[in-house]
Amino acid sequence: MTALTPDILTTESYMAQQRNAVYNNGEDDLDRDAFLQLFTAQLKSQNPLDPMKNEAFVAQLAQFSSVEGIKGMQASLETLVSNLRTDSLLTGSSLVGKKVAIDGGVGSGGGGGVTETVVSLPKDADSLILSVYSGSDGSLVYREEIGALEAGEHRFGWPGRDANGNQMPKGEYRFTSSAIIDGKLVATPTSVLSEVASVTWNPNNQQLDLQLRDGSSVSLDGIRTISN
Repeated sequence: MTALTPDILTTESYMAQQRNAVYNNGEDDLDRDAFLQLFTAQLKSQNPLDPMKNEAFVAQLAQFSSVEGIKGMQASLETLVSNLRTDSLLTGSSLVGKKVAIDGGVGSGGGGGVTETVVSLPKDADSLILSVYSGSDGSLVYREEIGALEAGEHRFGWPGRDANGNQMPKGEYRFTSSAIIDGKLVATPTSVLSEVASVTWNPNNQQLDLQLRDGSSVSLDGIRTISN
């Protein structure tokens, strides 16, 4: 039996070399042409006493086709994400100048301006109590009791004054509301309306962030209501 020369590969060596070449994720990844050139060269150099089997030949072609398919799918997904980002920015641009209701009931107020809030009533209420607290020390600034209201969303404006009519300084305030429903006092969801100044794409969470006129920002999923 003739000894194997160094440039002749056994089937096992060829299979191992191909696995390393196809799945290498570095800068030396094989493209289709390089793979076919190497594959043809290795077929010419294979051991005539131990030629590559048909099953191995088909397996290698299928393996490379799978990798090529994954790369093509990745490119398609990147294009899809880019298109979604563009569409989101175009859609988000329509929010500029609109007022959005932010969950949490915290927002800018005072300084001679009017802060608008939205209160959501799950049921008809016999009475509604609106409260405004200072964002710096949590002290009560203003409280007002309103009469009966039907279920749904109701919009109110705080003129930025305390209970004695004194103008409050511009700053951060917390707005809450409680309603008497079926004879019980229950807390009701309260949101602050703020005007959208601009929109940007956040690559970390792959969604839009809204920059508001008061200098704060909020993600798109933190918005409860959009209003003029």
